[in-house]
Amino acid sequence: MSETAAERGWIRRIAGDYCWRYPRNVLLSFGAALLATLVVTVTPLIERHVIDDQIVARHGSIVPWAIALIALGGASFAFGFVRRYTGGRLALDVQYDLRDDVFRALQRLDGARQDEMATGQVVSRASSDISLIQGLLAFLPNMSGNALLFVTSIVVMAWLSPLLTIVALLVGPGLFVVANRSRRTLFPASWEAQQQAAAVAGVVEEDVTGVRVVKGFGQEAREVARLEARARSLFASRLRTVHLTARYSPALQAIPSLGQLGVLAFGGVLAARHEISLGTFLAFATYLSSLVAPVRILAGLLTIGQQARASVVRVLEIIDSQPVVAERPDALELSRVAGLVELDHVTFGYVRSRPVLSD
Repeated sequence: MSETAAERGWIRRIAGDYCWRYPRNVLLSFGAALLATLVVTVTPLIERHVIDDQIVARHGSIVPWAIALIALGGASFAFGFVRRYTGGRLALDVQYDLRDDVFRALQRLDGARQDEMATGQVVSRASSDISLIQGLLAFLPNMSGNALLFVTSIVVMAWLSPLLTIVALLVGPGLFVVANRSRRTLFPASWEAQQQAAAVAGVVEEDVTGVRVVKGFGQEAREVARLEARARSLFASRLRTVHLTARYSPALQAIPSLGQLGVLAFGGVLAARHEISLGTFLAFATYLSSLVAPVRILAGLLTIGQQARASVVRVLEIIDSQPVVAERPDALELSRVAGLVELDHVTFGYVRSRPVLSD
């Protein structure tokens, strides 16, 4: 990998080199996600107004506000459709480009570089790793909308009731600790699992292409034992990743629920004492419920994101590989020539320690 590419980082490279090739889909998917978030933010305020003014105080008609809620529901559906369709198309376009770039890189490499790459590694990175990247990219527009929803909900909640907002935010340190610990363990575990999957694919590819040699020398039992050993290593690596995911994801989902329980209990007491209105309590509870979804998505993103990060690094390793023998700009292009080429005392090998021809 060149120094410039390494300095840019995997996020900037995926976003700038691949996603931004399709600016229309990027703008539509993320724009629709943000607009859908604004709709979700406005809806509880209208419900608060309806309860406090139309139902409790009996001021005005409820019909215009009901129509407004129906319109917001239709807008939420439209924005959600645009977000999912354009976001999915963007992810598939990037997946297509990544596979093309991997293929071009393999065609560009010389024998020395190709000899360094195991076939199973190449197949695994060109298929399962790129599929994981595609899954992450399809996930990002929804995640950006939920991030904005989190911020706007906190702002509106602080305006409605600063005291209840403080109670809701008490879960923040616990979420940060769990998320930070999961980030440090999930990425290396995901990397190891994907490496083991590539090793299994390599063994299968070697046995399939060399099946006549294996059967000719009666080595079936040896190859089966080798595949079983690789498969056990893959099983152990995947099981470790699942164990870590099972440890952190439920915690990230349970902590906000505990905060929600505390807020509902405390807010119910304030509403019973008429320190806040019934509509304010309902709006606050709605915003609090809307915060649970972003946190759950964060839990999923921590898992998918760490796996996709490992996949991006593995795929870019192939794309950034350069031939050992560089092209000479002053090389001559031979036309039809006549003569004799004599090779004498030639030693050749892609790797110096393993010559193919000796003397």
